[in-house]
Parts: sequence; C-alpha cells; structure tokens
Amino acid sequence: MGLPVTIYRYTDAGAPQVTNGTPSEWINVLKKVLVEGYGAKSSLGWSVEFESVTTFKIAFRNNVLDGGSGGYVQFSSNGGVNTINTTLLVKCAAAMTALDIFIKPLFQRGIFTTSASTHKGWEIIGTSRGFYLIIHCHLENQIAASSNARSSAVYFIGDIQSYIANDAGVFSFTSASNTAADSPTSNSLNESDSIYCQMNTADGENASYIYSCKKPHFGVNGYSAIDGNAEIRGIDHIMSPLQLIGIATALDSKGVVQMNSKSLPYCRGVLPGYHLSTFAGYRTENWPKEITQGGVKWVLMRGWLYTGQWVNAGTWYD
Repeated sequence: MGLPVTIYRYTDAGAPQVTNGTPSEWINVLKKVLVEGYGAKSSLGWSVEFESVTTFKIAFRNNVLDGGSGGYVQFSSNGGVNTINTTLLVKCAAAMTALDIFIKPLFQRGIFTTSASTHKGWEIIGTSRGFYLIIHCHLENQIAASSNARSSAVYFIGDIQSYIANDAGVFSFTSASNTAADSPTSNSLNESDSIYCQMNTADGENASYIYSCKKPHFGVNGYSAIDGNAEIRGIDHIMSPLQLIGIATALDSKGVVQMNSKSLPYCRGVLPGYHLSTFAGYRTENWPKEITQGGVKWVLMRGWLYTGQWVNAGTWYD
C-alpha cells in the first residue's frame, strides 16, 4: 500500500510566503508544509527534532510510523545570518543527537535560494517519507520561460524507493551535483542530463556511495524547438522512472564489487514519483501543468532544456 502524495504551492490559500528571500522565510515554508500545515491543508507528517531560531537552523525527521527510515535533514543559514539572498544549506544523515551533530552524515549541499528578486515562488510535492522542494521564478508563469532564466530548481529529500528489502540507507538528498565533499551549492535535478544521490550502505556498514542516473532522452540541444500538447494530439505519455545505479566493478568497504555486494548493491532503487516522458512539449503553457493518465495525476516540472519531466502525484512507495 503506497503513501498518498500531497501538493503544496505558494499560490494556495493561507500558504506561507517568501517576501525577502531570507533563510527564516524558507525555514517557515518548510515547517508549515512538513509539520504544521496551513489554511485547509494538513502537513506531510514530518517532525521537528531540533531547532535554533537565533541561528536559523532546523532539523526534520521523516515519519517512521508510515514506513519511513527515520532519517534526518538539517536546513541552516550559510553563515548563521538572516539576510536576503543567503544560501540555505542542507545536510542529511541517518540520525542526529543535536543540531550539527550527525550520525552517518551525507555531504552538505546548498539550494537555490539566492535570487530573491526573481525566485520567491515555491512548490512542495511529497509524502511523510520524502518530498520534492521546488523553487519557482515568480515573475514568469510559462513552463519554459527563457533559455537565460532558471524557471525552477528541483531537489528531492527523503527516502528513495529502494529495491533492497530493509535498506538501511535510503534517506538522501538528490540533485544534479556529485561533488564528493560538502558544498555550498548544488545543481537542480530538472536541468541536467544526470542526477546524483549519495546513500549510506544498505546493510548498515559505515560507508556511503554516490549513485547516479543518466536521463536516457534528455536533450541539451534541439529540445528547445520541440513543443506541443500530447492530449490535443491524442498521444499517451510513456513514463520512465529514474533508476539509481552505481558502477558494476566499484568496490564496497569489504572489497566486494557492487554487482555482488549486499552493502552497496549496483542497482539501488528509483527516485519516488519522478519520471521522464517520451513526449516533450507544453513550453508556452502556464504553470502549474497537470494531466491525468490512467487514473493518476501527473505534475509537469518546469525547465528550458527538456519539458518532459513529470512527478506522479498519486502514490509513492507502492
């Protein structure tokens, strides 16, 4: 039985707003969506485990009762300040005992919160186990705004949908950055032909690995000229999930190749809900763009290079 997906947007009645683009505003958005709810919408059912209002840090945990891993994610201001265009840092871990005290931590990343004059919009699509944090350009409403403007930035935080029974390392941060160290930046997963997801081992060993997925039909050149509407044309989308894989001959901490490893298995799982369609289009249509196919609601991700990336808004973790 999967978990139902909920969509939250800054255009909702009673939704928290980003006015100045400060870390405290982004933390408030996350707190309202993950824990408190707003307007007529209930929260996703996460919990706040630790918080410092004065240093602009907060740590959330996903819902174990719903099958979640109990993983933690800390959001914090870069430099501990609450000024406009300050990067919001993200660090995931298997567990925490206090703010900045991590057990089996993953590499820190920064998210795209540094353009307050153009990107005050937000959208969160998720469940009690994982969610997509989407930062929108509030000045442009088209799906594909401009080759010179980042219409949105997309990141996934939470449990991946693992192929491995009782996988101990499913909690992660997924973007298009594979830097093997803490970094104050990260690339959006909707604007690159590859995505990366660092994960702790499946068997609980103290090690991690950066898994990846090469999008099979993501086009850097040429796709900007492709437009259309599949429903008007009478075309069904063929949706393909993003499968996270390693390197077959890479070794785990015991010297076993991933193809034979229980600790770092070669093929780990899929990114919940995220799919690529073989149809690209809708470029000049307005956000949000949703369709229903086969009884399932799908939400189109904005982006200039390839407008064929969708999130299943029905259920995840089936």
